[in-house]
Amino acid sequence: MGKDPVPYDGTIRLVGHRVREVQPGVVQVEAQITCEGRTFNGAASGPVDPPERLRVPALATLRALDACLQIFYLGISEPALVLDNVVEVSVGDFPVAVVMITASEKANTTPLVASCPLAGMSDLAIILATLQATTRTVSHWLTWGDRSPGTEEQDRPQ
Repeated sequence: MGKDPVPYDGTIRLVGHRVREVQPGVVQVEAQITCEGRTFNGAASGPVDPPERLRVPALATLRALDACLQIFYLGISEPALVLDNVVEVSVGDFPVAVVMITASEKANTTPLVASCPLAGMSDLAIILATLQATTRTVSHWLTWGDRSPGTEEQDRPQ
């Protein structure tokens, strides 16, 4: 008896982002990712002023990842990524964005954290930190769905 084919064997990549002020004091960020040859978009809007402003690009990225999960995740209950916080900290003289996310699948929750220097374009840095924090977990979910890597071994007769 052969193995079931693995449903996912690709990577998640950022292919673009856009930032615009949609009305005075409100910014919209769109993030575009690619996975398995398909493109997924996420958008979020929020105030232009920090600290809430830091959350907008992270939320846009998580929405793009959620769209990807809705298409490719092979499981009964879809996992979730929840943005806990985005903060700016200083490392020496350099500002750094730190993104904190909770990943949950079934009854398991895992804290995810990543950072990226805020040099120049802070939206891009926050998008990249969000992807850095989530890519390994999302790739694992897409590869295994509701199956865990050890389940196949347990089902085989000895």
